[in-house]
Amino acid sequence: MDFKYMYGKQADQYSFIHIPKMLVTEKIFTGITIHAKVLYGLLLDRMGMAVKNKWVDERNRMYVVYPIQEIQKDMGVTRKKARECLTELENAGLIEKHFRGMGLPSIYYVKDFAVA
Repeated sequence: MDFKYMYGKQADQYSFIHIPKMLVTEKIFTGITIHAKVLYGLLLDRMGMAVKNKWVDERNRMYVVYPIQEIQKDMGVTRKKARECLTELENAGLIEKHFRGMGLPSIYYVKDFAVA
């Protein structure tokens, strides 16, 4: 492909997924795949939507709603891979999943690992 150069304000036209540097550089996170780290970045990005939609539980904890189908679409992965990434993040303690049932998507509490 022959991609075009960017000029002037064009360089500011994209939104970005932020993946905390610590997830990439700290030894404690070396066992987490890059796919799971990207998903964590996507979940962090969803926190903006959580604030806007007031997704807060009775204990004042923010959560995100991110249906598995949307994760698949956003990451370009299979359902199995999306679930594996979620499981990785859960096992690492970076997210906590709550199943809601009744056809509703699960909710995810995205944990702030940098706070001691």
